[in-house]
Parts: sequence; C-alpha cells; structure tokens
Amino acid sequence: MSNITVRTTHWHQDRAELADIRRQVFVDEQGVDEQLEWDNQDENAEHFIAYRDGIAIGCARLIDHKKIGRMAVLQSERNNGIGTKILDHIKRHASQKRYTRLELDAQCHAFLFYYNNGFTAYSEPFDDAGIPHIKMEHRVFAEEQQDFRYVLNQDDAMYRGSELLDCEGFLDMALCQTRRSIIISVKDLNHPITRHPMLISHIKRMAKLNRHFNVCLLLNMYHPSYNEHPLFRLQDRLPSFIDIRVAGEAIPTKWIFDGCAWYDYETNNCRVVYGDRPRCSQLLERYKRWWQSASAPLDARRLSI
Repeated sequence: MSNITVRTTHWHQDRAELADIRRQVFVDEQGVDEQLEWDNQDENAEHFIAYRDGIAIGCARLIDHKKIGRMAVLQSERNNGIGTKILDHIKRHASQKRYTRLELDAQCHAFLFYYNNGFTAYSEPFDDAGIPHIKMEHRVFAEEQQDFRYVLNQDDAMYRGSELLDCEGFLDMALCQTRRSIIISVKDLNHPITRHPMLISHIKRMAKLNRHFNVCLLLNMYHPSYNEHPLFRLQDRLPSFIDIRVAGEAIPTKWIFDGCAWYDYETNNCRVVYGDRPRCSQLLERYKRWWQSASAPLDARRLSI
C-alpha cells in the first residue's frame, strides 16, 4: 500500500521539488505565464509538500499565516485524496500555530472540492491569469460551515455576471456540483459559453462515473457547421449520454442542472440561481413540450473517429 505523507518545509530547503510540481501543473498544463508564477512571496512563505512513497506529488504555500496559494497536485495523482491530505495538514498546522482564519483564491471549477474541505465562498468570480477564481475562507476554530453561497440546491440568491469570464466562473461552479443531468436550450450554438472547455470535460468525466448521467441539448436552429461543434463531436463519441434535437419554434437560452439550478446568458451577461427547484420545475415542463415536438438534426453527419 502506498504511503502518503505531507510535511511543512521552506523554499530554500525544497525549492527544486516545489518548483518542479508547480511548473508541471501551472505553467505546462494550465498555460500560466512563468512571469506570473514566480513571485517574491516564496522566500517568506510557509510551504507544504505531499509525498507518495518518498516522491513529491503535490504542494501548497501559506502567506502571512492565512493565505493558501499555489496548491497543486500532479495530474497523474489527482482524484486520490492528495489535495484533501494537504489541506488537512495545513488546517492542523494553523490550529497548532493558533492562526484563526485561512483563505485562498480557488479556481471556480474546484469550488466543490474546497467546499467539501471546509471552505466557503465570499466573492464573485474574478480573473487570475485568465482563469475564473473565487475567494474562499475557512474559520479554523469554527464548529461547522454556515454559509451555502453557490451550493447547489441550497443557495436561492440570484447572481449576475457582466463579462464572459464571470459567466464561465458561475458555470464552472454549477458544473462541478452536477451529477445527474444538464438540460440545455440555446438560441445560438455559436456562443463561446457552449464551447467552454470545463463543460466538455465535465460531461466526459460524468459519462465515466455515472451511467445514468444525461445531457439534453435543444437548438433553436441547425446549421451543418454545427457538426464540428464540441458538443456534436462529443455526442458522436457518447451517443447514450447526449441527445440533440432542433425545436420547431423559437426557444430561449436556459440551462438546468440536476433539476435544481438554472442559468441563462445574453452576449456576455448571465444570471444564475443555484437552488431554485420551483422555477426549474416550471422550466422543465416547458422544455418537455418543446422536446416532444422537436426533431433530430436531419443533416447532422456521423463523424469518423
């Protein structure tokens, strides 16, 4: 059985291992500019490294006794609980040092991971190196979480975005919590949000994890160029998980996640409510009527994979 350990260290002591992990994850994988990755904070920060059988596989740092940053786990080691072990170690370290509050800037698609590890959101999406982020915090000596901001089927507040990155961030937080279904009606499949990489990757991931997961895509119109769209190409690979139809009438742009959250957008403006089952039930009733009268895209060609 593999032995996973996490220890506290300093930049001058383990710089090579820390830098190697961060370069692989942030620079090589996520495309972050090296000038942004390497700053003047590392020398004075508290650092943490995770090891599997003595090999460094993950890291994080703590600035000013509260700000967690540069948290990274090698791609081959993800979904094995390594990130949780790093956070647990940092929380124990903070408790021993009597630090009262931990905070971090989380990539929006990782919202659920940090929430499940005791962090709550306290900002709207913002841009960090071209990636949507939100600010989250953990009260070290608090007994339990009380804030359900952005939590699926819990948060009934409406949030609005006015930039494409805002829309992507709000969408990422809905996607990372969706486990059963994504119901989509769109007026224009050329909108960039329909090509959002996190949407495509989440559908692929859920197809592997849940054989009952499904995506229903209802189009206002069809054009042969849509055959090259990522959702059409994905439907060809995963026909039992994705169904696409063309409505016989004008339809609005509306997305529904697990029957409890809805999301819509117009150009670069969006709205989202993460917990609104009554409204979602009404929308689903309308959607069912559209779906029953809709037809498959007759000119859609099967792709050679």
